[in-house]
Amino acid sequence: MAGGMDMGGGGKGKKRALDVAINLVPCIDLFSVLITFLIMTAVWNQIDRLTVTQSGGPSTSEPTPEESKTLPLNLQITERGFFITTGEMSFDIEKSDGKYVYCLRGQPKDVIEDPTKCDEHSLVGALRKIKGDGLVVQRNITVQCKDDVPYRELVRVVDVCNLKDSANNPILFPDVAISALDPN
Repeated sequence: MAGGMDMGGGGKGKKRALDVAINLVPCIDLFSVLITFLIMTAVWNQIDRLTVTQSGGPSTSEPTPEESKTLPLNLQITERGFFITTGEMSFDIEKSDGKYVYCLRGQPKDVIEDPTKCDEHSLVGALRKIKGDGLVVQRNITVQCKDDVPYRELVRVVDVCNLKDSANNPILFPDVAISALDPN
């Protein structure tokens, strides 16, 4: 016996070689798969919630929504038009000539060049009134959409909520949450 291993040299006096070739490729494959699963599970265990913020905005020391008083701000998109509710106030903006009114009634193009010149009975006008009156001190809005509203209209509403001034600062409500509107 040499080194605790049977050499198998029973009667002929030949010794078996101690060098054994171990194939490391399967071991490396196994460890790489185990490390991959370890990393994946460790990452998902650490994430409790996904925080989404808009980059590029000014970094100010504004109070968080938990610290300041906020009201629920909901914007509903229906086949009739827009319906905005905040606290005790509500705004109903009906379609004009079968089209949603974003800035001006009967506006031929879909581009909002100057939000300050928008009609008071439009989506931008109503949101500016809510923001300007100080009724709401928050940056978030919940957009609720019916199933029969075209997707391009939902995208347009989100774009309107994310309007920025010339210094690239948000004018209205840049933190938009989207949810389905109850069909009833």
